[in-house]
Amino acid sequence: MSDFNIPIIEPTVDYTKIPPINQKRTIAFMNHFIAHTVTYLNKFALSCEEKLFEFENKIQKVEATLAILEAKLSTIPDAEGEQTTDGNVNETTTNGEEVKTVETKGETDEPDNQVPDKPPVEETDTQPVSADPQYAKYFKMIHFGVPKQAIKLKMEQEGLDSSVLE
Repeated sequence: MSDFNIPIIEPTVDYTKIPPINQKRTIAFMNHFIAHTVTYLNKFALSCEEKLFEFENKIQKVEATLAILEAKLSTIPDAEGEQTTDGNVNETTTNGEEVKTVETKGETDEPDNQVPDKPPVEETDTQPVSADPQYAKYFKMIHFGVPKQAIKLKMEQEGLDSSVLE
């Protein structure tokens, strides 16, 4: 306060000689304060509820869009981009695991035609998780650019192991 050169004012009033404020006036002030505070809190609560309702609607729209996207993805016959014609393999995927699977299938198709001794059980043992029908739609979702966190949450909701995406 010394920076502003304002003198310090000390109270020189003797409060014992001043009569008290009227009780009715004090009660009116308190009622006014309480009424305005309650009104403010009610308006605040109402605005919060409206925002939560809007947010809930947005979440429902996102869930509906995700359901539509999943339905569209499930209708795509070959989302991995693999096309087999007469034993030849054409692929457009960049996933290393899928490339190995395609090459393995291409290599095992020719020997299977020549040597019928191999049981089909061995082929299912060498199939990666991406060929599993339960997990195939999730790998399709990755291929189409759906974020991995969203896919992991969806897998956990359906009771599947989300660590297989790694």
